[in-house]
Amino acid sequence: MKPLTELIQAYTSTVKQGDMPLAYRGILEFLGHLRSRFMKSGYEVSGLYPGYMDMSYVSVNTSSLKERGLKIAVVYLHGTECFEVWLSARNRTLSEQYATTFQTVQGFHNDENLDAILERALTSSPDFDEPEQLAELIEREVERFIQDVETILEGGR
Repeated sequence: MKPLTELIQAYTSTVKQGDMPLAYRGILEFLGHLRSRFMKSGYEVSGLYPGYMDMSYVSVNTSSLKERGLKIAVVYLHGTECFEVWLSARNRTLSEQYATTFQTVQGFHNDENLDAILERALTSSPDFDEPEQLAELIEREVERFIQDVETILEGGR
């Protein structure tokens, strides 16, 4: 790994070019817009987590998930330019308990992701130039994910 001073110099050079700060601001503004949409749709929504240029997210919740100590994160992964939705728990103990409930759900968990019990890709090629269409797609897919999670928790599958 390069020395920190060298990394910071490369970072500073990239920031000076101007594109990266504009792109980062655009991502956060879009997530803020998405947060507002979820609030208007009646979800319990937390603040926006800007992250460290690795991931940024908005936490969305329903009363039934919250009662179980669960929450939904709408995540933008900066390194892959992908939106995902994650089911997470309030703490690691709950996360481990619910992991057994969801272990039969195929294709929706990455064992390397300790922050999610389940995860699902929403779009791997977001078009930020069409923010309303992108927001509609994400909102629709998050609602489908929440329905799937709640169905599994209620014992149907």
